[in-house]
Amino acid sequence: MKYRSRILVAVICLVFLCIIIGQAKNSFEREPLSAAMHAMGAGVEELSVNAWANLPADTGQNDADLEAVAHSAMAKLGISGYQLSQHQTDYQHMARAEWIADYSHVVVIAERISSTKKPEQDEVYLVVLVETKPGSETELQAWQNKISEVIKNFGGFPRISTCLVGWLDGKLEDGETSIALENGFKTANATMIDSIRYDNFASNTGYVPGITEYLEVGGKKVNINMAMRYSSYDDRTYITIGSPVITREY
Repeated sequence: MKYRSRILVAVICLVFLCIIIGQAKNSFEREPLSAAMHAMGAGVEELSVNAWANLPADTGQNDADLEAVAHSAMAKLGISGYQLSQHQTDYQHMARAEWIADYSHVVVIAERISSTKKPEQDEVYLVVLVETKPGSETELQAWQNKISEVIKNFGGFPRISTCLVGWLDGKLEDGETSIALENGFKTANATMIDSIRYDNFASNTGYVPGITEYLEVGGKKVNINMAMRYSSYDDRTYITIGSPVITREY
């Protein structure tokens, strides 16, 4: 009887351990960038998610269609009170919706690029950009999922780039920058591909198996980029982490 009880207790403990490990693994796979930022000693102060996709040609056959796509995308993102503008050239027609608020900036662009040969070869694109100050650890994943669903609803395959920004007060001492980047890479389970060092600037590029999207550079997969830059203007060391690469000024 005691033997069976011990087995039962062991099984229950094993089940709970598997659940905990599974949750930890899922959490890591969802937020390797945020985890890396914290491992480098900073919090996530800003995030940006930039996505684009090629849409079916019939989605934007005319300017009214492009406007409708921009309006619909903003509504699906839960944004109201935005400004809508149109821009036309001989080869490009665009509807641009923009919303600006405290610490937040959202842009949706529905665009048709005209073919110089045949109208049926025109290409339609949807671009979504969200820049904001995150209020919680789950906000990054929430925006990525929301933007991805918006693009898929229009028949596109989303290509998403993500950037996080944080900072440390003051300038790091010799060697501290490299240690911080190593900590970030280790936490993200990243393999180093390339490294750059200048005065007051350092950057590492690598590959994380847990991140699905990647670029191929020189025959190698790249999907994470971490950079640190010291600014004497405000006496801060800025940390920027991007996937697959950093797509904003740093």
